Amino acid sequence: MNFSKKAFLNRYYIFLLLLAILLIAATLRSPITSVGPLIPFFRDELGASNALIGLVNTLPLLAFGLFSPFVPRISSKFGMEFTLLIAMLCLSFGVFIRASGGIELLLFGTLLVGMAIAVGNILMPGLIKSTFPYRLGLMTGLYSVSMNLFGALASGISVPIASVTGFDWRNAMQIWSILSLVAVVILLLRLPAMRSARKKVFVDVKSQPSKAIFKSKIAWAVTFFMGLQSLIPYSLFTWLPDILITKGFNESEAGWLIAIYQVGLIPTTFIAPILAGRMQNQRLIGCSAGLLFFFGLLGVAFTSSHLIIIIFLILTGIGAGTAFSLAMMFFVLRTSTVMESAQLSSMAQSVGYIVASIGPLFLGTIADKTEGWTVPFIILMTAALCIAFLGTVAGKDQKISFEAAKESTTQ
Repeated sequence: MNFSKKAFLNRYYIFLLLLAILLIAATLRSPITSVGPLIPFFRDELGASNALIGLVNTLPLLAFGLFSPFVPRISSKFGMEFTLLIAMLCLSFGVFIRASGGIELLLFGTLLVGMAIAVGNILMPGLIKSTFPYRLGLMTGLYSVSMNLFGALASGISVPIASVTGFDWRNAMQIWSILSLVAVVILLLRLPAMRSARKKVFVDVKSQPSKAIFKSKIAWAVTFFMGLQSLIPYSLFTWLPDILITKGFNESEAGWLIAIYQVGLIPTTFIAPILAGRMQNQRLIGCSAGLLFFFGLLGVAFTSSHLIIIIFLILTGIGAGTAFSLAMMFFVLRTSTVMESAQLSSMAQSVGYIVASIGPLFLGTIADKTEGWTVPFIILMTAALCIAFLGTVAGKDQKISFEAAKESTTQ
């Protein structure tokens, strides 16, 4: 193979990888954000209580938490991209079948969706770090923008799709399997590159210091920062439509307002990681993310004005976008290698998402018990203040010392 042809193929495969990253990112929220606005459509049809509806968006988070520790080991055996390919196939299947029957199939399909998304959540930071080591901020920003842009789109157009003649809520859920199927096609086109150089998270899984990372205060700060910044958005994805309907909005308006909330994420998910990568430490931006969350939620809780609530929803979205992007950056900024990044990502997302899974189910139950949303909002605002504190700890200019921690466990 001559040099020019080899250079062309290299650029071609890098371009396909960029497309794959953007498409996979687009699948990591849209299957979940499309559910909340459709709850009023299928709650009565399926005979589901608020607690059971909360379980629909709790299951993916539980899957994230429980399945995440196994992802690095699977990836080390098959390679990151091939593991992502299988995950996208499972995601397509799960998104389609969850809207094909009753509540049992909805829960089973949702569980598959959660397991597939867990693979993307864990592997994408490591894939970006290994492939674009000198463009971490830019690539993390593009990844985050794609995820949140399609998440917002899914919230906004789910109800209009369900309202089209000949369509219903089932079609509005199933349509999001198209994104993961296109990602499958792109990854299949990269198969020759995968075979020639499989990108693995670990060279030797047995060398993974599984206990060492749990000795690090910074690692725990990143973990709970990750968990709480996930708890708030996933709780809002589930219950914000109901909250807005109690304030006088209809189902379609509630869906678009969730989309507006996510619009606030889009510019910050691009800008925040670039700024974070250029800062000596990220304590200020970490604290600011929590405070933006707090004041945005405060306004949403106590405002009924159609115009003013938009401002507070965008403010909440800015906080969510900043916190999420920063959490993704912590995986690479607080570590020195791809292996360490994947280890921290695995810990933060496994434990963090179990923490986050409490949100939708617990808040729905509290709302039923108290017959209102005031107490759930107080809980969310408390979580926001905790994010501000954890951001100042995780944002220190300090890398996790894996070897030092490992030595301490053997003494």
